[in-house]
Amino acid sequence: MIARIIMSEHPDEKDLKLFASDHKDAVKGGFLANTKFSISVQTSPTSLLVISGYENQNSADSNLEARQNWFDERKGKYIDTFYYEGEIKTMMKGGGKHLLDGQVELSSNLEASQSDLIAGEVRDLRKEVSELKEMIKLLIQNE
Repeated sequence: MIARIIMSEHPDEKDLKLFASDHKDAVKGGFLANTKFSISVQTSPTSLLVISGYENQNSADSNLEARQNWFDERKGKYIDTFYYEGEIKTMMKGGGKHLLDGQVELSSNLEASQSDLIAGEVRDLRKEVSELKEMIKLLIQNE
């Protein structure tokens, strides 16, 4: 499986709320309808992290044009957005059970020792976003 992790920063809480609502609609019947799952996490009053899982790279790549159009239609509702993408190595629930048992074929090289990989990546991303926010605040203050 392939994961796409999107970070977005919004002008205010209202725009973030609208963006999150539009994300739900995109999963139901828009460009994210082909995902196996899509999770949005509000990481600050104006920041959103979205993790979407795709069956394979072709599935992930199939919506890139529609994704760009979706973001273009929402210009002004976000300040910045970027994404990371990679192969999902661990996808488990507490107790060691697979998160999507019976729904997707998981890679045979998954190991329990990798269960914290995604959580660690998310923590690192949150730290980077916080640092970027502080840098932006300093730049704005120095103008």
